[in-house]
Amino acid sequence: MRTDLWGQFGDLIEGAPRLLATVTAHNGDGTSSVTLIDGSTTRVRNQLGGTIPYNVWVQDGKAIETGPNLPLVDLDI
Repeated sequence: MRTDLWGQFGDLIEGAPRLLATVTAHNGDGTSSVTLIDGSTTRVRNQLGGTIPYNVWVQDGKAIETGPNLPLVDLDI
């Protein structure tokens, strides 16, 4: 077990962020078209096989697992 607190903190924040996206189409080349929370669209690797539309977690340009199908609320504080 590591006792270096700064190193442990760095392990939590390093790497690409996980983004929640909605799959809008499965493409013939094995990719999926997704819409991110900010409204932008992109293509990601991997098709998880859910019924469209469904939410996925995206990291490093790849759909890594299905996400929750809950309403999204954006609050400004």
